[in-house]
Amino acid sequence: MNTLNNKKKNDWLDQFGGYIILAGIVTVVAGFGVSRILNAWGLASLIPVGVGGGIIIGFTTAKAIRNKWFSSEASKRKALVGTNVAIMSIFAAGIFAIVGFLNNRHYERFDLTVTGKYSLSQKTKNILKNLDKPVVITTLFNPGEMFYEQIMDILKEYAYHSDKIKVASIDPLRNRTKVEELAKRLEIDALQLNTVVFECSEHSKHVQQNEVIEKQYPFKFKGEEAFTEAILNVTQEKQTAIYFVTGHGERQFEDYDRAGISGIANALKRDNCRIAPLDILNTKKIPDDCDVLVVSGPTKAYLTEELNIIRNYLENRGKLLLMLEPAVTPNNPTGFKTLLAEYGIVVRDDVVVYNKVNMPLFGIQTVAEIYVGKDEYAESKITDGLKSYNTIILGACSVGSAPPNDQMPYQAASLINAPEGSWGETDVANLRQNKPELNMDVDLQGPVSLAVTSQVKELPKSVTQSHPAMANDPNAQAQGARLVVFGDADFVSNEYVENPGNADLFRNSINWLAKKETQLGISAKPPDLRKATISPVQMNFIFWVSIAGIPVVPIVIGSLVWWKRRR
Repeated sequence: MNTLNNKKKNDWLDQFGGYIILAGIVTVVAGFGVSRILNAWGLASLIPVGVGGGIIIGFTTAKAIRNKWFSSEASKRKALVGTNVAIMSIFAAGIFAIVGFLNNRHYERFDLTVTGKYSLSQKTKNILKNLDKPVVITTLFNPGEMFYEQIMDILKEYAYHSDKIKVASIDPLRNRTKVEELAKRLEIDALQLNTVVFECSEHSKHVQQNEVIEKQYPFKFKGEEAFTEAILNVTQEKQTAIYFVTGHGERQFEDYDRAGISGIANALKRDNCRIAPLDILNTKKIPDDCDVLVVSGPTKAYLTEELNIIRNYLENRGKLLLMLEPAVTPNNPTGFKTLLAEYGIVVRDDVVVYNKVNMPLFGIQTVAEIYVGKDEYAESKITDGLKSYNTIILGACSVGSAPPNDQMPYQAASLINAPEGSWGETDVANLRQNKPELNMDVDLQGPVSLAVTSQVKELPKSVTQSHPAMANDPNAQAQGARLVVFGDADFVSNEYVENPGNADLFRNSINWLAKKETQLGISAKPPDLRKATISPVQMNFIFWVSIAGIPVVPIVIGSLVWWKRRR
């Protein structure tokens, strides 16, 4: 009778057990749901998980005790198994909750991709490290919008690397009032959907979705490039002034054709640079606010008066980026040779070519299109972040450095080189009609330098005595002139500048000249496309295996089988 009464007392465990377990599971799931909505683990999410877990553990424990005393041996074993499963489930949920909580407090990720697709470049980290003003970033994206998760993911990286960055998110479809309040604060009529707004003091910058995603194959996510540029725009009070010299057939930054340089000009504007044309012959001087002077592929000679104006500008700590082209006449009509020689730079009348590949049936293929890889970049602050990128140089003249001279205050150094097997072809006139061949007597044997830098070197007393201006200025070494000279201007044209290495090489050169070293580095993430680099020896092997080896093997095997069967 007592057993029967006890059984009745415990019938509720069987009668309502399913509902109790369901309530516990729902409560645990609700806790995880709250953490997802808030995008963080806190008391609002941990309490439901703890309560739900307690319900499940309490019920299973009570039922196990009941079964231990009032059930058969089979039921006891069944109850024990069920209890273990329930406890392990709650234990696993607890582990997930603790891990989520710790992850929210201690954010850390590991990017194992080849291109660092999910991490910030050193350029961005340097900029974030040096932020001295708070920046508020507000996203106006529908959570269901394409690339929303990727955009929010990278913005978390920004906030993690700087306590000056605050990220907020507004659903424009559900919170129109907040969108209107933001527009009112920014003093604009309306904000577009799918926009990321950057605010710092009274400055603001809006980044549209089409600026973040490049919708041409191969697709590239340009979020870091666009967001870092926006941060520069709202935090830097002074723009970098860049003047492009005109009047000598130079490439124009307002030219949108393939040969124009409008693409790189727009990139400079996004880097918070102010660009303007400059006719030296009319102005008779370089503007006082000029941070960098750019000469982009002149095809006509500069007058002596113009060269003297540039010379005076450099003597007053000017910064020059010069992009030349192979000589169109034997004497190189631009007239820069003498001026550059004063800074230890040697420009030659040649075209750099190299044997790209040795094909068994077609012989050596010699080309003027140069692919600069990690092995061809020299050690420099300009190229430090470019080792995973290729730069395409088309039809360049060789630009080298003069031998060291104790009496010369400036020293040139190679920036990029052509690959092994290249040389400087001096027979420019017949280059297209005839196959170039290396002439040891007149041609420059490789490795051939395609670009150089020049700056003040460590000065001995003999130099300071012969250059009183530098002797009187203790900061001459740090504040002297800087030059970057390329033997090609095609690499920065609209046709080639979309190649990440080309754009970043030019922009890094500008930043180095303007002494903005913290902004040097990689700006955009390339698509994860793998390319195989095949040497001439490997090419020969592939040729003989595919053309000769594969067809011959079945013939030989078939012949052996036929011969054996005949016997």
